[in-house]
Amino acid sequence: MTQKLVSVLFAFLLLFGNIRWAEARVATKAEIDALMRQIEQQEKSLQKMKQRVQELQGAPTAPEGTPAAPSTVTTEPQPTAPEKKTGEAPAPAEEIEAKMAKEGRTSPIPFQDSIDDKQDAAPRPKGYTFDTKYRGYIPIPHTAFMIKFNPKPRVDLTFDSGNSGDNFRFVTAFIPLKGDPAHGGGEQFNANANGSQLRIDMRAPDSKGNFRFYYQNDFFGSDTSNMRYRLQHLYGQFYGVTAGFTYGVFEDPDAWPDTVDYEGTNSTIFARRPLIHYTHSFNDTANITFGVEAPDSFIDTTGDPDATPHKRIPDLGFNFRWEPKGRGHLQFSSIIRTVGVNSPAFGNQNKFAWGVNLGGAFNVSSRDMLQFLGVFGYGVGGMGNDTSFVNSDAAFNTNGELVALRYLSALFGYTHHWTPRLRSTLSYGYVNLQNAGLQTADAYHFTHYGSANVIYKILKRLSVGVEGLYGFRQVNDGRDGDIFRAQLSMMYGLFD
Repeated sequence: MTQKLVSVLFAFLLLFGNIRWAEARVATKAEIDALMRQIEQQEKSLQKMKQRVQELQGAPTAPEGTPAAPSTVTTEPQPTAPEKKTGEAPAPAEEIEAKMAKEGRTSPIPFQDSIDDKQDAAPRPKGYTFDTKYRGYIPIPHTAFMIKFNPKPRVDLTFDSGNSGDNFRFVTAFIPLKGDPAHGGGEQFNANANGSQLRIDMRAPDSKGNFRFYYQNDFFGSDTSNMRYRLQHLYGQFYGVTAGFTYGVFEDPDAWPDTVDYEGTNSTIFARRPLIHYTHSFNDTANITFGVEAPDSFIDTTGDPDATPHKRIPDLGFNFRWEPKGRGHLQFSSIIRTVGVNSPAFGNQNKFAWGVNLGGAFNVSSRDMLQFLGVFGYGVGGMGNDTSFVNSDAAFNTNGELVALRYLSALFGYTHHWTPRLRSTLSYGYVNLQNAGLQTADAYHFTHYGSANVIYKILKRLSVGVEGLYGFRQVNDGRDGDIFRAQLSMMYGLFD
């Protein structure tokens, strides 16, 4: 009996021990599986971190899913990457990331957001820019340069109350006079895409000297044909020196009102020509520009049709600009020049000419901006936006003497932003040109220009504008003519 009891007890202990050993084995395997899963997760995290480091260093990354090499913790110093030799080109990825992270210096002049942006093309001191993020610029590998191509397709639809004298632009100098066969003619509709542009901008923000190369063209190369190439800007800028074809010192691109009409107000100064400029900045808010520019002479040779314009010296001028940050700007410009002719009838003559120009644009409030301009001088009519279409610098008087014609113009513009995407601008321009004794009866005397518009940004880069325009022209003998125009325009800027 005792022996059976001992046998049963021994069997029970053996069974109980096997059960406990099996439970312990199961528990140990579960713990091992959990630890293995943790290790796999850590290896994946380590692999992702290594891929990110390789991306930042510009090295090729391992394919996703590649097992990570086992890592060990050590206190021994690790070898460092060899330093780059002097002059060695950086890796393309490093170079591109550095350029794209570079930010430009914000221009102190407020960006006006006009439908025909004339501000972007202007050379600026100290490398100032309106786009400090350099959107749309493409870094050029192994160079200091980045470049942007910005095509800007545009279409203009116009409806005139009669013959305006120009089917493409609103030029008050061309308005037909009452009583002339060209006057009237009934309502007219026209459409053109001549305001389409191509812009190329190259910069080197990491290099000294604020280098910039800029190119721009449109298709207003003819007043009678569609889509004729016209160069608007082509210049280089380096260490404050600007050379090429662009705005002259007498022009102020920041004072042009926001008109849907591509031509713009009659009274602004339009003086783009071959030139060499030097700009000196006194501080962040004041700078001065000196210029030597190609002289354009617009001489009325009535009285001697065989006379030819004579250019004796280059145009010389300067402008001083005050640019309080975020508030606007004020520009005073001055130019001196000579206007002359080689005349078989009246001999070779040269006259001294000069002009002054005060213009600017200032924020009246967070939603309103005021633009203004006043110009006075003798022999500078050829630089006027309207009078550059006619011979307006000089003419012969009744004694056969060449006289520099007095030029006077004034401009007013006011822009109000109804919403961040909707704005309106009112603008008015007046031009008065003195007449000389031998000029014809229909010689330009004075004009008025008025416009009112509503412009809406449908998308960030797509703008649509509607505008009403009125123009009035009076000539030497007192005759006049006027015209009304309604215009609808659409413009898209790829990187605006």
